Amino acid sequence: MSDYEVVLKAEQVYLDKVTEFLNEQISLGGDAVDEQKRNLIALRREMWAGGVPAVDDYDRNIELTQYHTMERIETSQYEHKLGKLEKYKRVLDKPYFGRFDFTEEGESTEAVYIGYQNVMNDDTYEVMVYDWRAPIASMFYRNELGPASYEAPCGEIRGEVSLKRQYEIEKGKLDYFFDCSLTITDDMLKEALGNNASTYMKNIVETIQKEQDIIIRNKGNDVLIVQGVAGSGKTSIAMHRIAFLLYERMAEGLTSDNIMIISPNHLFGEYVSTVLPELGEDNVKYSTMEDFFEAYFKNSIRMRSRSSQLEYMITNKNRKAIRNTIRFKGSSQFVHMLDCLIDIYEKELIQFKDVYYAEELIADAKSLKKNFLDNPINMAVGRRLDRIQNMLEKKLRELEKAKRKELFKMLKGEGGYDVDEKVNEKLNSYRDQTLGTIRSFTKVNCFRLYEKLFKDESLFNRAASGLNLPKSSDSIRTFTAKSLRADLVTYEDGMALLYLKLKLEGERLYPQIKQVLIDEAQDYYPLQYKVLGEIFKGTQYTILGDIGQTIEKSETEDLYDEVIRCLEPKNALKLSLTKSYRSSYEISLFTSKLRDGEVGAIAFERHEEVPVIAEHENEAQELEWIEDRVKTYQKEGYETIAIICKSQKQVNHVYSKLSRKLDIHQLNPEEEGYQKGIHIMPVYMAKGLEYDAVIVYEVNEVNYDEPEDKQLLYIACTRALHRLALCHTGEVSHFLKI
Repeated sequence: MSDYEVVLKAEQVYLDKVTEFLNEQISLGGDAVDEQKRNLIALRREMWAGGVPAVDDYDRNIELTQYHTMERIETSQYEHKLGKLEKYKRVLDKPYFGRFDFTEEGESTEAVYIGYQNVMNDDTYEVMVYDWRAPIASMFYRNELGPASYEAPCGEIRGEVSLKRQYEIEKGKLDYFFDCSLTITDDMLKEALGNNASTYMKNIVETIQKEQDIIIRNKGNDVLIVQGVAGSGKTSIAMHRIAFLLYERMAEGLTSDNIMIISPNHLFGEYVSTVLPELGEDNVKYSTMEDFFEAYFKNSIRMRSRSSQLEYMITNKNRKAIRNTIRFKGSSQFVHMLDCLIDIYEKELIQFKDVYYAEELIADAKSLKKNFLDNPINMAVGRRLDRIQNMLEKKLRELEKAKRKELFKMLKGEGGYDVDEKVNEKLNSYRDQTLGTIRSFTKVNCFRLYEKLFKDESLFNRAASGLNLPKSSDSIRTFTAKSLRADLVTYEDGMALLYLKLKLEGERLYPQIKQVLIDEAQDYYPLQYKVLGEIFKGTQYTILGDIGQTIEKSETEDLYDEVIRCLEPKNALKLSLTKSYRSSYEISLFTSKLRDGEVGAIAFERHEEVPVIAEHENEAQELEWIEDRVKTYQKEGYETIAIICKSQKQVNHVYSKLSRKLDIHQLNPEEEGYQKGIHIMPVYMAKGLEYDAVIVYEVNEVNYDEPEDKQLLYIACTRALHRLALCHTGEVSHFLKI
């Protein structure tokens, strides 16, 4: 028997020990859960045996309160036992995936096994398997053989790592293992990366790299920003970071209800929806900027989506002017203008009036304005106006009581009609007049204020005083003044309106959120970050982006400095991921030539076919080639194939031609299911997704000629894991003459 076989046998013995323990715990846990369930049902029956008590049945209500307390305790115990049982069932087939031997200074060597969940014998306190998120597990991801340390709750623990080992376990059987000296071995990583793309994002617990682990376990920063090239695992890392925070801050009461992911569309939320459950955690909340707009404005104003904004810009002949408008209305300069507008509105534009009730002065305009401007605690404009309205309405109610007596006495003496009806009629008339006056200056109309900014040139210039506005600002002002509609606003105007509403009214709809994760950070402007800062005050952020994957703008890493200025954290940290793991070496080499060089990507060496660029004489030939290429990829065993077009308009056209011959599915941003097969989509919808094979349609000079189009090509091509093909009629885009 070889040395390897001897060790393999010993490792199988340990695996059998862990598996036997898990089976035992699952059996005992199942019995405990069943018993707890029976107790809970019995308690509920007993609780309602006496029926629903009358409101004045004091003793019975006290008894029910006690029952409710007991029920909450029993339910909590049931859920805890059930959760533990489910976790053990989840890891039974593969209790762990790695091991390292660690000798703490002054202590004996411990074999530390790493898995998805803790496996501990509560009787002996033996930890058979450590959760990958445990402090000690960081050494598995970060340290090579030799001196090592980790941060424990009691401080730094030093020692030495003498062995690192990885396992392939399937259904409780150890297939093989191998030892490694540094981090996760390339062999294990290549095997994981060589698999087909999934319809849902996969967890990467077994192949987390050192630089990724540093991001996942970061605890000391209010804002953590990660610049990562396409395929560097940003989104995966973000999901694992959430799982880590839920584990690490469990004692603080952090739950999945306290975390929100800001994503580009609902399709993204569906795509990543399985990662946290795989890691033993509940899913968190997902929202888009469109969701926030709807939550605050409800049905009073509708806003076009970000996707419709991009489609309009990409397909419009005046795309340069549209880009200029989008950039200006998202800029820090425009944020400054909106802040100035709020200041002017507060001090000058609110038309306070003398308030009368039945010709009696309740409050004069001057005193109301003085009361309003007296704001030592920096209360929002809307709240101060509400306070004034409440004060005036309280006075109104007091005056109504006195007026009712006065009118009743006067009208009763006149006789001849229903006195009560006449009194009420008079009082209603007085009240309506007074309330009309009050509400004419206490109700904030964000749309009318925003509209005034563009229609009133002098107001626009006052708000822009001291700013170096772009040359296009005057044409943007006049165009917006003419085109702004109260029933439906553009995405960029919607974001500005949302900012005004948040600043003016100060309403908080998400006070429970303590951690916010922002993906595709490069697509947001300073205005959106200010909006998020208003929605989530005092929140910690994890922000992930790639400045090489913008759509309508060019960005440098200065963007992240702007983000920090917008969110104003106590402390922030910027980290970079430069290694791409998604695509084959050949695809990564090809796409690297589409970057402008600010942030280079280091390709992981997984070799496959070189990307293809195919020229065709006409569209019919091109579409036939796409059909053949798709069928070839399917024969090669690839299950997820994307046809990426520049715009939705092109998607509709290609779909109408190919759907007769291929089982093809159009993706839309509100998609709530993500299935295997052939997908067709515009490039802006492909961001964040990955496919076994990608075909990029019509990459000619007409379609991809402007500087921003180079970024679109980069986004499209970097979706591919194993195969990349591009096709065109006419002259190929000059960006691809590489």
